[in-house]
Amino acid sequence: MEKIFAPEEPREVVRGWLIHARKSWKKQDEAARRLESRYRRIGVASAILSAVVGASLFATLEAAYEPWSRIIAGMVSLASAVLSGLLSFYKFEERTEQHRAAAARYKAALRELERVHPPAGEAKPDTETLRQIEAELDELEKSAPVVPQEIDQEVEGRYEVYSFVAKAEDLRPAQP
Repeated sequence: MEKIFAPEEPREVVRGWLIHARKSWKKQDEAARRLESRYRRIGVASAILSAVVGASLFATLEAAYEPWSRIIAGMVSLASAVLSGLLSFYKFEERTEQHRAAAARYKAALRELERVHPPAGEAKPDTETLRQIEAELDELEKSAPVVPQEIDQEVEGRYEVYSFVAKAEDLRPAQP
């Protein structure tokens, strides 16, 4: 059965947004980290293969090599070109920055939500402030890049069970 969030008071609205903003921040942050990792791996492989190709071509100018060595040099050259093409095609750097920017905006919204979240029994948050935060979250949803499904499911799984804590020190793991 799918659950639908239907808050009955402003405090619960803020709590729902806190959960959503935290999960969205984590998703965007994880997407940025994974893209950056792929970018670095492919970039390093491409640079190494390009260096090997350059060295092998320089060596062929020095002496005549067997045909198989030229075939291998050609294959390495082709692999280097393919990896360079993948870097351009997938736009890892650009996509990483988009996810980082979205993560930073979600983190800012999260800080604002934490600031306005009233403790139990205290006055409701200011309606105008809630409208501004809602507008920011709406804009973020429109502009944030899509997170890969595997990351979405991983983060959603991490937040199946959660609890709210009143003090930052309560966020630290328990010491053995």
